[in-house]
Amino acid sequence: MSWKDQVNKAVDSLKDVAESETVRSVVSKAKETTKKLTQRAKEGAMDAAEAFFAANTDPSALKLHHINADVTIVSPSDGIEITRPAGGTLVISDGSENGVVINAAADQAYVTETIGTVSRLNANTYDIGPEDGINVVVVKM
Repeated sequence: MSWKDQVNKAVDSLKDVAESETVRSVVSKAKETTKKLTQRAKEGAMDAAEAFFAANTDPSALKLHHINADVTIVSPSDGIEITRPAGGTLVISDGSENGVVINAAADQAYVTETIGTVSRLNANTYDIGPEDGINVVVVKM
């Protein structure tokens, strides 16, 4: 089998996975969890510990640990970007000039800056981008 055939076979396999009912179910659950998390945070019904716990119970959430930062991104879009411009700094953005800058080197990690359209939902929960409840970032504090 030539390399082109192998690449085509791999691409076809990925398409099948992306279109599978399991993936659709996980994506649907992630969106539902994000909406609930966003709504509860906006209503003030969540503190930092509850938000982090709720975000980490979603199996489709993206979890990241860097130095002192434990970060969870619920219902990440296709364009989510995570960069490390300096050793103790993380930048999480949606690829459309919206994001948060996290100081991971502090004893207790925290968001130092927001960029573009970012809503702070509570002490440690941020909604990145103009779409409500699409990229919710929760930082363990």
